[in-house]
Amino acid sequence: MAGLVLVNPWIEGVSNNKPPLGLGYLAAYLREGLGYTDVRVVNTGRHVRERIAELHPEIVGFTAYSANFPEVLALSHWVKEELAVPVLLGGPHITAMPESLPRWVDAGVIGEGEETLLELMRIFLHRRRLLPPTLAEVNGLVFWDGDRLVRTAPRPPIVPLDRIPPPDLQVLEIERYLVPSQILMTNEYVRGTTIITSRGCPFRCVYCHVSAKWGRVRYHSAERVAEEIAVLVRRYRVEGIYVADDLFSANVHRVRAITRGLEERGVLGKVRFFLDLRANLVNEALILALKEMGVVRISLGLESGSERILRYLKGGDVSVEDGRRAVKLANRLGIGCHCCFMLGSPGETVEDIRQTQQLIREILEMSPSNFCQVNVTTPLPGTPLWEYARERGLIPKEIDWRQFSLDPSLSTAPDFYVNEVIPFEEFRRLVEETYHLANSRRLEAILRKMSWRYLARAIQRPRLALRIVGDWLRFRGLRQVAAPRS
Repeated sequence: MAGLVLVNPWIEGVSNNKPPLGLGYLAAYLREGLGYTDVRVVNTGRHVRERIAELHPEIVGFTAYSANFPEVLALSHWVKEELAVPVLLGGPHITAMPESLPRWVDAGVIGEGEETLLELMRIFLHRRRLLPPTLAEVNGLVFWDGDRLVRTAPRPPIVPLDRIPPPDLQVLEIERYLVPSQILMTNEYVRGTTIITSRGCPFRCVYCHVSAKWGRVRYHSAERVAEEIAVLVRRYRVEGIYVADDLFSANVHRVRAITRGLEERGVLGKVRFFLDLRANLVNEALILALKEMGVVRISLGLESGSERILRYLKGGDVSVEDGRRAVKLANRLGIGCHCCFMLGSPGETVEDIRQTQQLIREILEMSPSNFCQVNVTTPLPGTPLWEYARERGLIPKEIDWRQFSLDPSLSTAPDFYVNEVIPFEEFRRLVEETYHLANSRRLEAILRKMSWRYLARAIQRPRLALRIVGDWLRFRGLRQVAAPRS
């Protein structure tokens, strides 16, 4: 029997090979702050009900982001009906839309969840149930009291961020995720995982919900970051790490301090990194510092090749030329770039999309190590773009939340099309054209990696073989599709 079971349901048909670090942080905070260790994590898209039932939980918590909200609704209702235990909801969706809390859920956690969950578990362990009069005393909650939806006072963010201990890797069963993967986006299969070194972002892009979720930006100390990395390298033999910050620090001094910490712990050069930056913050000193730390790839949200559309999406402090310059600089200093774009923004024209396609071509020609990713502009709850779509009547009454995955194969549906300039069917053709243009280079890179060395590793590791075959099947037709049309 388990006490608390934390569940992260995947979207049906979408795989996920990264550990749910957020749930690991919750488990670690309960362990240190409450001495409570009876926590289990379910992170899967298959047989979720069976996995929960076999643990015989006393209380269940779900992570809800918009795209998996249908799964969360169905599972949480089943838990309440069949297992008759308290149910909690947390995550970005309920933070952005507290009014969407279903009546069968005992409480929704708004914003940062560690301290709120600790208080809820203290109440539950003492009283064995969660009732509205007691919930009203806990900050950072939304809950139903009869027919009235109650929202308590906001909970301030945890400061300093180092008060939150590193995620509990044993509860996460981290070894499950340490299989060869393309965690560095270099088309190499390495033993890798993710870490988080900060929360929040100082910028306010119209499509991003980060500020609503985390509030002010906070950073873990360089010593804390270096020690987390050292544990992953020494104890778990990790070779590659994706730094899953909303935006990695552009502070050169912090980067150098992390590098010194890695060197002092004897792990500098034994692990490589992939992380996210903002184009207008990239300079030579930063790239050199990141390269010394072990960074081999950076991700840049360039978003559009149109100056006008980029200004709408990200404000006036970053330009298309900033993106070109950042990619050229990183490439010159030996770092590959993973550049993200979005299509279908309000007011975007066919000519704007053609400018984005041209920028993608330029980036792919700059270096064979560059890749581009194409998403569909999607009005996520809690963002200015959501408010724009709602005010213009573009949000349907019956919402198919699965369309919020941002994946072009799942989200190019008319329900959340916010453009209003390009006819939808023409837009779909443009998305397909741009998507295949961006991915044609990746197919070639995957083919180059089909070396005897990788084949030998694949024979020894069947799961690696399946990943290689899966990548090949996914991209094998892109060369023909991406070819210029007569």
